[in-house]
Amino acid sequence: MNAITVTGLDKNMGGFKLESIDMNIRKGYITGLIGENGAGKSTVINHMLGLKKQDAGRINILDKDLEAERTALLNSIGLVFAEDRLPQNVTPVRLSKLLRTFYDQWDKETFFSYLKTFNVNMDRRIKYLSTGEKVKLSIAIALSHKAELLILDEPTSNLDPTFRMELLEILQELMIDEEITILFSTHITSDLDKIADYIIMIDDGKIIFEMEKETLFETYRKVKGSKALLDDETKSLLIGATSNALGFEGMSKEYEAFKELYGNKVIIESLTIDEIMYYIKKEKRGFDNV
Repeated sequence: MNAITVTGLDKNMGGFKLESIDMNIRKGYITGLIGENGAGKSTVINHMLGLKKQDAGRINILDKDLEAERTALLNSIGLVFAEDRLPQNVTPVRLSKLLRTFYDQWDKETFFSYLKTFNVNMDRRIKYLSTGEKVKLSIAIALSHKAELLILDEPTSNLDPTFRMELLEILQELMIDEEITILFSTHITSDLDKIADYIIMIDDGKIIFEMEKETLFETYRKVKGSKALLDDETKSLLIGATSNALGFEGMSKEYEAFKELYGNKVIIESLTIDEIMYYIKKEKRGFDNV
């Protein structure tokens, strides 16, 4: 069952297009949305929230049509944006009073508990909070109204490493009963290496892949070896390959073929999400000196 289903989403914004976007965010799991800055991650999220209107396509969230039931859906979604969208001239204490009129299940005790845990000053006006404190405040809001779906757009980009680890632990704890779904858009892919169940890559407004994380790691491997091993056939099995006087390296789905052909003359290594994204982007530029 999906928490979010995007079907045939198209949007022409002049210099940038979303083209035939199909996405399935599975209920009860953490899905990581990856891609370079400008790839379309935030644009897709803005369409999911009804902040932008698509030219074509349909978005269904929590078994509801976004266009028909947007107001009700926003009650069930916890949001953390990359940029600061909070009112600046109120304190977190005052903000809590405002939010209880917006969210049907606002829980101020949970909210204040998170603020205490996150070490956010409750009595200082938001405009005087640090960038990191504002992100922490947004996270506390998202976790304090019994949301069924959390949409996090670059939530860790302005956080120190210690709190990033704490946040990842909190998200993992939330998933224990699988009653909540998380869509986590980030360029810090090491976060997703730790906690994601599924990975979706978007590039230049198009979906490159949508895959279970463990399947993704099983699908691709890094292959390294002597340049003398390369011919037209082996080059065709490599993605984003490069070579120099020391040898070649590249990503491949056909790493088993390399092992069968060359045995211990090639080195096969596992990849991180960051490296997979790197090689796919590199392939778009063609082979470099191979």
